[in-house]
Amino acid sequence: MKKIILFGGTFDPIHIGHLILAKYAKEFINAEKVIFIPSYIPPHKLNYTPTDWKHRYNMVKLAIKNCKDFQLSDFEIKRKSVSYTYITVDWFKKRYRNYKLYFLIGLDSLVTLPTWEKWQEIVKKIKFLVGKRMIQQNLLSNLPKKVFKKIIFFDSPIIEISSSEIRERIKNSFSIKYLVPEKVEKYILEHKLYK
Repeated sequence: MKKIILFGGTFDPIHIGHLILAKYAKEFINAEKVIFIPSYIPPHKLNYTPTDWKHRYNMVKLAIKNCKDFQLSDFEIKRKSVSYTYITVDWFKKRYRNYKLYFLIGLDSLVTLPTWEKWQEIVKKIKFLVGKRMIQQNLLSNLPKKVFKKIIFFDSPIIEISSSEIRERIKNSFSIKYLVPEKVEKYILEHKLYK
C-alpha cells in the first residue's frame, strides 16, 4: 500500500529543520510524498498571534517548490477556523482511501499529545512518525502506554532551530541566512515580516 505523510504546523516561518525532518521521514518509510499543511489558527499557540496565513502559506510554497516529494495543502487555511488535527486527519483519510497515512511531528509536539483535542480518536486513526537522535525517557513518561503502539521513531538529525528563534533574530536585526531556504529569507525581507 502506498504511503503519505501529513506534516501540519504553523510554519511561522518554515525553516531547514522542517525540511530535513520531512525528507528523512519520507525516506524512512519510503512514502510517496509529504503533504505540508499550514494551520490557520494553531490550537496550541493561542498565546501569540501567528503571521497572516497568506505569508506562511507562501513561504512554505517557496520552500518546497523544487521538491517533487513535497506537496502543499490549503485544507486548514480554507476552513478559516482553529486547526484541529482530528478534523484534518479525517479529511485526508477520506481523500486518500487507498493510502496508508502517517502524521509527522517533532518530539516536542509528541509530549503534548494528551492535551490535543480528541487525541484518543486521532491515535486510533493514524500512526505518528517522530524524528529523534536520542530520546530522554523522562520526556515521554507522561504519555499513556497505548500511544507508544502508534508511534514510529526514526533517526533524524536534530536541527536545533525554532521558528520563534528566527522571529527573534529578525526582530533584533540578526541574519537568518542558512536557517531558512534562500527564497524564504528573501520573502521575509521583502515583506518586512517579524520586525
